[in-house]
Amino acid sequence: AYIQEKKVAVLLVRSATKVRKDLIDACPSLQVIVRGGVGVDNIDVEYAKSKGLTVYNTPASSSQSVAELTFGMMFSMARGLYDADRLMPTSGASEFNALKKKYGKGTELRGKTLGIVGFGRIGRSLAQYALGCGMKVLAYDPFATNTDVSLTIAGQTISVKVEKVDSLAELLPHCHYVSLHVPKQQDGSAVLGAKELAMLPKGAMLVNCARGGV
Repeated sequence: AYIQEKKVAVLLVRSATKVRKDLIDACPSLQVIVRGGVGVDNIDVEYAKSKGLTVYNTPASSSQSVAELTFGMMFSMARGLYDADRLMPTSGASEFNALKKKYGKGTELRGKTLGIVGFGRIGRSLAQYALGCGMKVLAYDPFATNTDVSLTIAGQTISVKVEKVDSLAELLPHCHYVSLHVPKQQDGSAVLGAKELAMLPKGAMLVNCARGGV
């Protein structure tokens, strides 16, 4: 009603607001829809375009933040930081020796293999951190044609070519860590289902900072 009354031309939304066919049809004043973020699965993009509207998103706005969040989670899992933060205050006094032994099994990221599913802006940013940390990086993305990543260290920029594989079956068995950076699939299917998860080595760790449905 507000859009109709004020003849709003530009609608800016985040992820919670759904811009579907009924809203588009009810608001003929709309000319532009902007998603303040990367994913546009909350907008009927093709229908909006068919009605003459322009749809924008902001794909580069969060790449660095998501990459840092992902790497933070990897460090946390490698060292059991989340688990320790929960258990030490409640059980540290009575089970100190057992917990000490448990957290002593933390691992280093250096030398481990990270598989990145989706090698767009976020995947590339994550690869920069992983390479700088001494990890081996594998990328799977059917749409990526160039997997060169630039690293700037102490004012010097170098280019590293990340190895690209042609399928999840070629990627997953070799990974200590896997990180997902892909949109929700149009058919609603999961990118990693039971079949794919079974391909991962025992003890592999999975980070999903993309959509839950993947």
